[in-house]
Amino acid sequence: MAVSDVAQVDYRSGALGDRFGRFELTVRADGTAGLVHHHVTGTRAWTARVEPAVWSRLLGALDRSGFPAIPARPIVPGAAPRELLVEPLGELMVGWHDVEEAGLTEVFRILDSLVRQVGDGAIRSTTDDLPRVVHWSAPDSSLPEPVRGSSSAAAFGTVAGRPACAIGEEGGFSLLSVEDRSSLGSSTVSDLSVRAMALGTVEGHDVVLAAGDDRVIRAWDARTGEVLYARTGHRGAVTGVTAAQVAGRSVVLSAGTDGDLRVWAGDTADDLGAISGWEGGFTSICHAHVAGLDLFAAGGDDGVVRVWNAADGQSLHTLRGHTGWVNAVAMVSLGDQGLLASGGADHIVRLWDLSDGRELRAFEGHGDSVTGVAFVLLDGRPVVGSCALDGTVRTWDAVTGEALAERSADGDWLIAIAAVSGDGPPAFVTAGMDGGIRLWEMRDGLSHAAMLPGEVVPSAVAAVRTADRTIIAAGCTDGTVNLWNDGALTRTLPPTDGTITAVGIGPGGLLVGTDDGTVRVHDIGTGDESAVPTPHTAPVLALAFADDILVSGGTDAAVRVWDGGSGAPRVRLLGHTEGVAAVAVGRVDERVVVASAGYDRTVRTWDAATGRPLLVIHGHMYPVYALAFGEGILASASYDGVVRVWHAATGDQVALLPGNDGPIRAMRFAGDDLAVAAEDGAIRVWRLPSGEPVGEAKVEQTPLAVSFIDGHWYVAGDQGLTALEL
Repeated sequence: MAVSDVAQVDYRSGALGDRFGRFELTVRADGTAGLVHHHVTGTRAWTARVEPAVWSRLLGALDRSGFPAIPARPIVPGAAPRELLVEPLGELMVGWHDVEEAGLTEVFRILDSLVRQVGDGAIRSTTDDLPRVVHWSAPDSSLPEPVRGSSSAAAFGTVAGRPACAIGEEGGFSLLSVEDRSSLGSSTVSDLSVRAMALGTVEGHDVVLAAGDDRVIRAWDARTGEVLYARTGHRGAVTGVTAAQVAGRSVVLSAGTDGDLRVWAGDTADDLGAISGWEGGFTSICHAHVAGLDLFAAGGDDGVVRVWNAADGQSLHTLRGHTGWVNAVAMVSLGDQGLLASGGADHIVRLWDLSDGRELRAFEGHGDSVTGVAFVLLDGRPVVGSCALDGTVRTWDAVTGEALAERSADGDWLIAIAAVSGDGPPAFVTAGMDGGIRLWEMRDGLSHAAMLPGEVVPSAVAAVRTADRTIIAAGCTDGTVNLWNDGALTRTLPPTDGTITAVGIGPGGLLVGTDDGTVRVHDIGTGDESAVPTPHTAPVLALAFADDILVSGGTDAAVRVWDGGSGAPRVRLLGHTEGVAAVAVGRVDERVVVASAGYDRTVRTWDAATGRPLLVIHGHMYPVYALAFGEGILASASYDGVVRVWHAATGDQVALLPGNDGPIRAMRFAGDDLAVAAEDGAIRVWRLPSGEPVGEAKVEQTPLAVSFIDGHWYVAGDQGLTALEL
C-alpha cells in the first residue's frame, strides 16, 4: 500500500482533564478538514477547507518518515501522546518530545498548524508554522454551546451622588441603590458571562463598566443607560492591516477571519467602527488613493473582492471571477485610473479596472494557489508581481498583459509578496517557508538580488525604501517581527500575541496583526509599541476605575490602561506569564500606580501614565485573586486564603494576615482598616499596619465586592447586597 492511496489522516492528542483538553483533527484528500475539541466546559467542533498544496506536502512528509514502519517508543506514564492514524496505512502513538527522533517533525509541523488554523486559534496546545492555508473555517452549529460559568463580578460606587452597587448576572448586570436596595437599572451585556465590573465618575458621567468572556469592555452612563463605548476587536485572526490618510486623518484598517473590517484612528487608536455582514472571512486588505478617492479593497474566502470608499464606507464594487478563495489583493493609482490585482486558489492573477469594476486580464502561469500580489511602477508603467505556493515569483506588464519574468525560490512555498514602497528603483520582497526573505530588483525583467537569512518561518512581509536605506519588516510564526536595514538584521521585536499574520508600513509606523486578533502599531525606527487599539484577546477577569482611567486584566496575561471616558487605549502592560485575575489603581508618592496579579503568583506594579514597570513582588504560593490599595500600602490575597500587605513603594512585606479558609474574592481599605471577603462568605476586618483583628461576620452568599459606606461595611454577592454587623 502506497502513501498515494491515503484518503484521510487523523491526529489526536490531549485529555479531557488537561488544561487544553483533547482535540481530534481529520484531514482528507478532498481538501476538507474537521476538528473536534473536548474540554471541561463541553465539546466544540469546526469544519474547514484546506489549500490543496497542504495535502501533497503532508503525504510527502509521511513518505519520507517511513510511516508506518517506525519503531514504537514507550510513552511517559501520565503523558498524553500524539496519536496518528493514516488510513489505510496504519497508526502510531508517539510522545510529544519524541517526534524528531521518530522522523515525524515535518508531519506534526503541518498537523499542529492545522489544529490552530482550523480552530481559528481557539486551541493553544499546538504551534502554527504554516502560512494561512485554512479557509472557510466555521464552528459546527449542531453541537450545543459549551457550558458557561456563572457571572461573578460586583462593584461599588456612586450614581447621582448616591451610593450604588452593580452586580453581574448571567449575561448582564443590575444596578442597585445601597440605601434602599432599589433598582437603578439593568442591562444585558451578551450571552456570555460577566467576569469583571467597575463603577466610576469621569467627565461628568457616572459610568458602569462590565467585561467578561466575550472580551468586550463596555461602558454605560449610569444615569441615562446610554452606551458610551464598547471596546472590541476581531473575533479571530487578523489577516491584513493597512494604514492611510483619509480626509486629513490617519486611520488603520484591519481585516479578519471573522468577516469584519475594523477601522481605528491612527493618532488616538479610537475605535471608529466596523464594516461587517459578509459570509466567510476576509483574507487580505489594501488601500490606494485613486481619482480623488481613498479606496479600500479586501479579498475573501468566498472568492469575492470588495471595494469601498473610505470616506463614507459605501461599497463601490463587488468583483466576482475567482473560483475558490482570494488570498491577496493590491491596488495602484495611475492618475484618473486605478487598477486592482487579486490572486487566490484558482492559481490565477486577475486584473480589474477600479472605475467600473471590469475584469481586464487574467494572468495564468502559477501552478498552485497564489499567495501574494503587488504593484510597482517600471518607467511609469504598472507591473504586477505575484508569488504562489508553487515557489515562483512572476511579473506581468499590467497594460499589455505581457508576461515579463518568472523566477524560482528553489521550490520553497512563497507566503507573501510586497512592493518596496518609497524612493529608488522598483523592487519586490517575498517571504518563504524556508525562512528566507528575498529582495527582487526590477531591472531586465525580474532578478534575484538578495536573500536575507532568518532563523524562523516568516508569515508576512512589508518594505519601504528611502533615499538612503531599505527597511524590510517580516512577521514570523513564533510571534517575533524582524527588521532589516539595507540587508542587515537590526532589530527583533519579541513575541507578545501569538503568530504574526499581517504586517504593513504606513503613515503611523509599522502595523502588525496576529492570529489571536490583536492589532499593534510600532515605531518603525525604535520598534517601540505606540498603540494597541484592540482589547483583550481572551476573557477579561478584572476591572478597576480611578483617576479617569480604566484598567483591565485578562486571561491573555495582559494588563491594559484605557481612557475612562472614551475607551481609547493608553498603554499595554506586559510582564505576567499567565492570566491576570486582579487589578487595582492607587497613588504612590504622588504617582498613579497600577497593580496587577494573577495565576503566575506575582504582584506587579506599573506607572499608569508611562507603563514603566515599578515592582515585581514574589511571596504567594498560589494564584492571586484580589488586590487593594491603602495609604502607601498594597494588599494581595491568594487562592489559599493568605493575605499579604506590602509597602507600595518598596515592595517590602508589612503584614501577613492568615486564617481565611479558601480563596479571597474581594478586599477594600477604609482608612487603616482592611476588609477581606473569602469565598466561603467569611468577612474579616483587620487594623493595619499592626495586623490586629477588628471584627468578623458571615454572609450566606459568595462575596464579590466589599465597601465601607456611611460608617457601615457592605458586601455585594451573587445573591444581592448585604449590610454587615461587625
